[in-house]
Amino acid sequence: MPSHDGAARMKLPLGLPALIFSIKSFAAAVLALWIAFHIGLPNPYWALVTVYVVAQPRVGAVLSKSVYRIVGTMTGAIVSVALVPPLVDAPEILSLAIALWLGLCVFASGIERSPRSYMFALAGYSTCIIVFASVQNPGAIFDTAVARFEEITLGILCSSMIHATVLPGSARELMLSKLDATMQTAARWSADALVMPGDCQLDRDRCRLASDVNEIHELLVHSGFEGAGMPLRRDVVRALLAHVERTLPLSAGVDDRLSELARLGGASHGVEPLVSDIEQWLRQIADGAPHTPGLLSAADALRRRCREAEPAVVPGMGWRERLELSLLARLADLIQVNGNALLLRKAMRGDRQRDSERRRIRVLVAGAQRSVERDVAGAAGAAIATAATLYLICLLWIASGWEGGVNGVMLAGVYFSIYANNSDPSLLLRNKFIGVALRLLLGAAYVLIVLPAIDGLPLFVLALAPVLILCGALQTVPRYAPLSFNFIIGTLSPNIISERFEPAFADYLNGGLSTLTGIYLALVAMNLTQSLWTSGAVARTLKAGQHDIALGRFGAGSAAAWRSRMLHRIALITPRLARDESDGTGTTRDVLRDMMAGLSLAQLAGLHARLEPGGAAETRGILSSVKNYFDHLARGRSLKPSEALLRMIDRELDAVAVADPPTLRRDAALALLSLRRNLFPDAHPPDGEGCVISC
Repeated sequence: MPSHDGAARMKLPLGLPALIFSIKSFAAAVLALWIAFHIGLPNPYWALVTVYVVAQPRVGAVLSKSVYRIVGTMTGAIVSVALVPPLVDAPEILSLAIALWLGLCVFASGIERSPRSYMFALAGYSTCIIVFASVQNPGAIFDTAVARFEEITLGILCSSMIHATVLPGSARELMLSKLDATMQTAARWSADALVMPGDCQLDRDRCRLASDVNEIHELLVHSGFEGAGMPLRRDVVRALLAHVERTLPLSAGVDDRLSELARLGGASHGVEPLVSDIEQWLRQIADGAPHTPGLLSAADALRRRCREAEPAVVPGMGWRERLELSLLARLADLIQVNGNALLLRKAMRGDRQRDSERRRIRVLVAGAQRSVERDVAGAAGAAIATAATLYLICLLWIASGWEGGVNGVMLAGVYFSIYANNSDPSLLLRNKFIGVALRLLLGAAYVLIVLPAIDGLPLFVLALAPVLILCGALQTVPRYAPLSFNFIIGTLSPNIISERFEPAFADYLNGGLSTLTGIYLALVAMNLTQSLWTSGAVARTLKAGQHDIALGRFGAGSAAAWRSRMLHRIALITPRLARDESDGTGTTRDVLRDMMAGLSLAQLAGLHARLEPGGAAETRGILSSVKNYFDHLARGRSLKPSEALLRMIDRELDAVAVADPPTLRRDAALALLSLRRNLFPDAHPPDGEGCVISC
């Protein structure tokens, strides 16, 4: 059985979709090669390499990457032409200018949290490619820049045309498929939270939800480049994603209230049947039944039952009743969020809608916001390290006088900038070094054995086919993609892709050693510097949310914007914590706690002006104390919220029970109880009802 499973896994990359993708990429490469030879481009290998760089299984991804690459390459070419002529006689200053430009591009790429970051990275390392290729003949910098732009653009156009017209795959279809799967998954673990609260697996599922939503936002960017078919309302998709995201904090809140009620002996008999009905409703969504008529009307009925079952906020209200009030309010919100998501998905399908549904959709779309976290400190650290590394390597190269080392200098800058904004750049560079060493062996076989034995373009293409088609198919499998791409680049090296083959193995070996030297220098520099921006990335993300609360930014704009930014922070830290699950669950729970605390504070801040003078003063004191607590956390001081703050919250919970009107009493009680549960999850009930067991 093990051998059979292993064989099945090995057959997977060679499935029909992977083979079709590879054949299309190979056809685009052959077309680019023929055109490059026909019009006499000086370095046709750049066109072939570009074909494989921009190749993607989905049309939208190919077209978006192509556009970003053209813009980035053009920008890099313009900067190259602007820098070289005035600084050609001062190589140290020219090296500094290139290093600063590359650092600036790495910074812009680091803070742009979308596929558009590729454009900024291209602008930086295209300048490296063009300038260092002109070292021997700086007077021809303009011709070199134009030629490089033509070669890269040719590869882009060939790849885009083939992938967009021959059996095209759709980024839109993939996005919609992932969207449906994410909706169903969110409904499934929301239902699970109702029957097994406190399950640690649910925390990990919630972390993945934030990452999945972030991935769908990226697919939405790619799908915008697919013009064919039914128009996609991107604003509706964004609104739907915003509602899917909301299930994360709501489900966590429901989980907490049910766990606390379980410690007190369970919810009242009137609440348990309602929770069971809500669980069954969520199961229908999780089982893939969003098209079922009646789900939306059932949602309205369940929400009404939640409101009717809510205990009234009155003086002397017990802790159990307060918890049930909060539970029922969160359940009603969870139902509404899932119902809104169903309605928005219905609009995306183009189903017939009533006037009331169309009005509701307009309101939902108008209220959706997407706010992302930008790690300025991390991007700045990567930029400074990139600029310093390239400049120091340039100085070493100038001092050494090694003419053949220019390729290594160029690639040191290119690879450092490409990997700098990843979570573990050193690991990627180590793998790249190994991959390049292996690809040099493959290229040597072509230079020494294959190419001397053939003549003519047809035989040349036939000789390239086995490696390019096999490795092109393996590119569709993330596990094998890096190594297969290295083999592709090794097969498309300048010593192999040329109009007339010259058996200069010494030049090939010199170029290979230069490449390995450049990657090794980049790896050494990365090992020395990456801690400047990678080691504290999670802590910076956590402190960013705490700093926002300390400054009262939870009330700036809308609750939707605050929630969106905090959920994006969870999406950013989840991959970094994937290697340490024990710490990862706790850290993401901290971010989730901060987000829900901020939402409670925003609600309190909006209510305190409507309270009686005494209650308003107490609420201002609570707001001030919580901000002060988060200010201490943001400054790196590890402490727990004070008992004085807990007593203030409990006093205000009693005080708002006599406020008018009843809706004000309810809203204030919900905000205060949510704040108490997020800041003091292990505190004893204020009325001494039961005993909270510390986890």
